[in-house]
Amino acid sequence: MHLLADALEPVLAIGYSKQALGLAEETKDSKLIMESLTKLGALYARTSNYEEAREVLSKAVGIGVTEKHTSLLSTVYLELSIVYVRQQKLDSARATLTKSLALKRSKEDEVNTGFVYNMLGNVAKEENNFEVASEHYIRATEIFEKFHNDDGLTQSLSNIGNIQYLLGNHDKAEAYALRCADIAVRLKRQSSIAYANRLLGRIYRKQKRFDEALKKYDVALGVYQKSGERRELGETYTNVGNIYFELQKFTVALDYYAKALRIKRTIPDSVGMTYDFNASADALFELNKPGKAIVYFDSAMLFARKKRLVSLVMDGYLGKSKIYSAEKQYRLAHENYVHYTTLKDSLEKLRDEEAANELEAKYQSEKKESEINALHAENQIKTLQLEKQRTQRAYLVGVAVLSLLLIGVLFNRYRIKQRMAEKLKQLDSTKSRFFANISHEFRTPLTLIISPLQKYLSQPEAGLPPDDIRMMHRNATRLHVLINQLLDLSRIESGKMKLQLEELDVRRLIDTLCSVFQSQADQRGIDYLVNVNSDVAAGFVDRDKLEKIIYNLVSNAFKFTPDGGQIVVDVSMTSVLTLSVSDNGIGIPAHHVPFIFDRFYQVDDSPTRSTEGTGIGLALAKELAEVHRGTLQLTSTEGSGSTFTLTLPIARDHYQPEDFLQARSEHVATNSSWYELTNAEDHPAMEEDTNEERPLILVAEDNSDMRSFIRNILKADYRIAEAADGVQAWEKTQAIIPDLVITDVMMPRMDGTTFCGKLKETLATSHIPVVMLTARTGQQSKLDGLQRGADDYLVKPFDVQELQVRVGNLIEQRRKLRKLYRQEFTLQPKDIVVTSVDAGFLQKIRTILENKFSDSGFGVEEFNREIGLSRMQLHRKLKALTDQSTGEFIRTFRLEKAKQYLVLKDAQVSQVAYDCGFNNVSHFSKTFKDHTGMTPSEFVVSAVSV
Repeated sequence: MHLLADALEPVLAIGYSKQALGLAEETKDSKLIMESLTKLGALYARTSNYEEAREVLSKAVGIGVTEKHTSLLSTVYLELSIVYVRQQKLDSARATLTKSLALKRSKEDEVNTGFVYNMLGNVAKEENNFEVASEHYIRATEIFEKFHNDDGLTQSLSNIGNIQYLLGNHDKAEAYALRCADIAVRLKRQSSIAYANRLLGRIYRKQKRFDEALKKYDVALGVYQKSGERRELGETYTNVGNIYFELQKFTVALDYYAKALRIKRTIPDSVGMTYDFNASADALFELNKPGKAIVYFDSAMLFARKKRLVSLVMDGYLGKSKIYSAEKQYRLAHENYVHYTTLKDSLEKLRDEEAANELEAKYQSEKKESEINALHAENQIKTLQLEKQRTQRAYLVGVAVLSLLLIGVLFNRYRIKQRMAEKLKQLDSTKSRFFANISHEFRTPLTLIISPLQKYLSQPEAGLPPDDIRMMHRNATRLHVLINQLLDLSRIESGKMKLQLEELDVRRLIDTLCSVFQSQADQRGIDYLVNVNSDVAAGFVDRDKLEKIIYNLVSNAFKFTPDGGQIVVDVSMTSVLTLSVSDNGIGIPAHHVPFIFDRFYQVDDSPTRSTEGTGIGLALAKELAEVHRGTLQLTSTEGSGSTFTLTLPIARDHYQPEDFLQARSEHVATNSSWYELTNAEDHPAMEEDTNEERPLILVAEDNSDMRSFIRNILKADYRIAEAADGVQAWEKTQAIIPDLVITDVMMPRMDGTTFCGKLKETLATSHIPVVMLTARTGQQSKLDGLQRGADDYLVKPFDVQELQVRVGNLIEQRRKLRKLYRQEFTLQPKDIVVTSVDAGFLQKIRTILENKFSDSGFGVEEFNREIGLSRMQLHRKLKALTDQSTGEFIRTFRLEKAKQYLVLKDAQVSQVAYDCGFNNVSHFSKTFKDHTGMTPSEFVVSAVSV
């Protein structure tokens, strides 16, 4: 069976290899089983079935380790490394090859070491480390030449040729490729013949010898098509497409890129797909299809970012810049070019041409030297050996000392780089968290300020309603507080934050500050207690800093305490003021506690977190406490609540003279901005309009001001329902089946993108248009939403009229589709629906009615059971798609069938009525006339005359 498998192409060979494995398992001979698993795994790898290959080879590794089949285990590791390289898991490939090298070998197995070094070269080449790759390839070549293994030699020589090609040494590359091709033809090794011809094709393309290059690629394509090696076939299609692109045959080039993409999607090969998307985009641009070209560049950049292929991301930005420039969209062109130059400046050069050439020259030199030394007389060799022995000890001692020093230096440098890399990673993570949070925190209030103003400017005679003015003021205050917090952090960091101490009545100050939150506690049913000991009196404090600390601690407790919970503020004083804020809220997991006071850190930083925030408040409170010579500490138990404890020295002798203000009249006033934020009213959901004639819109948004604002924009033309988070929105959509959904992207419990995806994948709701609102401006965020099925996308702050127009357009599009369906009942589902789920739904109901329409007992209830939806869901679904109720839809279907039957020769009206599910002929005639404007008999006469 193995011999049969070896004699056939890989695709056909797999069957025989499986049979061989079955026979081996019957023998229960572990060596035979391991050998069969290895051959089957190698065949899977050649045909690009990498997951199957890895599974089979991993079983072989397990047997080899257990039974200590060292020789076979080395081969298995080699085959497994090939799979890892193809999947771009380079660290796994290197680790596997290192295990192979560590195995003890007999002299007969040493040739396998050459294949291992050859694969190590492939790993280094994939990492663009050409110097190390060349070193490994040369070492493999030496082993293959020593043991006269021409099969291995074809691989190592072609790989050296490829490195020379990548370094631009095309003459050397061609020499290696031709030598490899000669050996491969002599051995009749098809895979090496194909690889050598592909390499020659790339070389000839660079030399503008396009006809010769295409001939070489034809040879390679013939081999890969016959053997079923999908990855190599896909790469070769890409190579051919590149030639036709250079020949300016862009349509042909695009066809080859498409072939390559189809293959690489099935493997999958993300890196290869990235190249093909970029190449396709270039071809589409040349064919004057800029819109499609932009889409392909965006797709290429999406895959390139996932694989961290910086150069390909750069290509995408540069390509998009050229397109936008050609389209005279100069702002977009400039933005993309700035992204391109930024990446270009930061990209390190990984190729080292001089090192690779030096290693190759060293190999050639050592080879000649060994040939000369072989001619020396035996006595000269013995003399050299004796001289070596006399100097060996001194040499080894020196090498050992130098090695230890070198290891120490390298290890120290490694540790320094590692620490720097970790710090840079943390800094990048902090920066990303900051911009993500701050974008959302700024854009939502900005929307609620700018949008009402835009509405007023477009309709100044209508004026600004008092509710809108209060909402704008609340959100402007929110921005003001946020900006002040950022400025405070900046002043602390720059050392410009100074103490301004004065002697105050601390009891009165704290009572006043904490009372600000009482109304919020009453609204939410929270047991809010403020216990100030009798010993709390006058002391030296910085009023502004103490206000900010207490506000952040108490507001944080309210944020994470559920309605009906408890918050306790305890205050005592000696020479130090001690204030603790305790709650019985959700608590903080132990692994988050050490980072809770870090700037921009949030325990839950997902888009579905239940509370808004920037991660600034607690960090600011901590740093202000330290400026005040005090401390702020946390104790928390997950699920049981948290306690923040503030200690501040309040005696004069704890501070320096410059820390004090001159005496001034005492007054106690809380920060008005905080007071307004703390007591901002929450808008209760308004009663829904029950006028069924008006379209129903569901607004899913966690910000009550935003929900209220959108309701006020749209309520004149639509019925409005509201949901405060993603889960509530999903449940409400199932219950009411709205005509359109407006959803924010970032919501608690379920984000808007997930919510949209569930709507579009669920039969009852797949037809509902979705408009997504977001504070995120990135292209990726928009692509994620559109890929989940969103029909439109608006970035906050949005224009009021734009929202109204987009909502109106989507509602009108649905209305026209329903009208079209009523006019042309025979339309196919694909002609009238937007999603594949809707098409499948209409096809299903047509199939059900085809089977049941003649049954007079088949009505609405029976239809509901057959389709698997509730009465309301089916009614709203059919209304949305066809503008007909369930009963109307069944009746119309029967009447359309009756029209078909009536035009048949000798068809009787009464028989047609019964065949189409009508029990009463007179009722059938009346219904038919209402539907067509003619009686059945008149319709027959009309049809015959036609």
